Amino acid sequence: MARKSRKLVVVSNRGPYRHEASRGRERWVRAAGGLVAALDPVLQRRGGVWVSAKQAKDFDSVTIPAPHLDYDLAHVSLKRGDQRGFYEGVSNAVLWPLLHGFEPTIQVGEAPWSSYLDVNQQFTDTALSTSGPGDLFWIQDYHLMLVPALLRAKRPKARIGWFCHIPWPPPDTFGILPWREEILEGLLGADVLGFHLPEYADHFLQCVERFTTYPVTRGAVDYRNRKVTTIAAPIGIPVEELQALAIDPDVLREVERIKHTMGNRQIILGVDRLDYTKGIPDRLAAFERLLKKEKTARARYALIQVMVPSRTDVKAYSDLKDEIDRMVGDINGRYADTGRVPIHYLYRNLSQRALFAHYRAADVALVTPLRDGMNLVAHEYAAARTDDDGVLVLSEFAGAAKYLKGAVLVNPYDVESTASAIHRALTMRQSEKKERMRALRAEVMRLDVHRWADDYIRALEGGT
Repeated sequence: MARKSRKLVVVSNRGPYRHEASRGRERWVRAAGGLVAALDPVLQRRGGVWVSAKQAKDFDSVTIPAPHLDYDLAHVSLKRGDQRGFYEGVSNAVLWPLLHGFEPTIQVGEAPWSSYLDVNQQFTDTALSTSGPGDLFWIQDYHLMLVPALLRAKRPKARIGWFCHIPWPPPDTFGILPWREEILEGLLGADVLGFHLPEYADHFLQCVERFTTYPVTRGAVDYRNRKVTTIAAPIGIPVEELQALAIDPDVLREVERIKHTMGNRQIILGVDRLDYTKGIPDRLAAFERLLKKEKTARARYALIQVMVPSRTDVKAYSDLKDEIDRMVGDINGRYADTGRVPIHYLYRNLSQRALFAHYRAADVALVTPLRDGMNLVAHEYAAARTDDDGVLVLSEFAGAAKYLKGAVLVNPYDVESTASAIHRALTMRQSEKKERMRALRAEVMRLDVHRWADDYIRALEGGT
């Protein structure tokens, strides 16, 4: 039986909260993104400590009331040069595009691998200093792939887990890395390696077979007299909490305001972080194709695109924003009427209440990444639709597509078929919409984040 007394030590680059005080004013900032949305409720319920880097001010966050935390926060204070080399030079410029399969954008060149090594060691030291011999370590994502082995060197008998929140590529792509063996050795310091999809776990094991000499059998690696297990554990959202938010009277009043503001046109909604994996230019092109094909579309449909600023000091991202800005301006310039534009473009992070009001107001949600490990926006849209209304148009290249069978699946690279799918969603019979949404909601409830965490921690504690 699992020992509930073991403290859980979560280790990730991005922490859940940042406290700021300036000129006598205090505020709490909550980091945006699926990782925090998934793990914060887990630690709130279970207790423990969250180890993360001390974050500089950025846009990828939202101000909130002071949270009541049932767990501790521990910070790694990184020097600016280390942070830049580790985060921008290796994690974002090399590992992120490589693991997503965007090979042309990988910048191995002069990537500062030594910074990645040094920062992984600093995270390890902090995790060790805030934990005891019997505690569980759960390391998150591609920023910290060396930490499992570094922890193992100091705590040989510890139970150590790592979870990959993005895709894992096949060996031909992973093999591009000059540090491929070091990364695999780092990860094999864990007891349990988690991935969203079975195919990601299979890709990892294929990489181990290709680039190491360790035997692979039945989803596990025989590594230096230990068994390293891989599991497929699709992440979810805190369904119960978010459904309560979706029916909050203030949220429902905001829904009516949004619909009125949009002139009671049918609303198509996109919610994404600024990133080239999200396929926002392709989505805008598909919406423009719909406007061009259907003469009445500009009077009947409106697209609200929420784009959360991210990595704005990285050239690839600033260039992407310039492209999106230009496309929105061009489309609105061609298809706007006086007092009415087809695309409403919000370049900021909405509060959770405002976001859920938009989910409830939207007739169609467009979740069309070119590649995504899972994508919790799809889950949140379904959770918000307690009215069993709305249609989810989902990229077949999002991990969520393997589970959310009630969605209308699209190939986001095919602009014509995506435009047709949007039109189909907007004109779908009410009976089909309800049938699809009920199927979506049933699956989202099954994939609840608490269940995800419980299943993973049970495996980490040796229960499976």
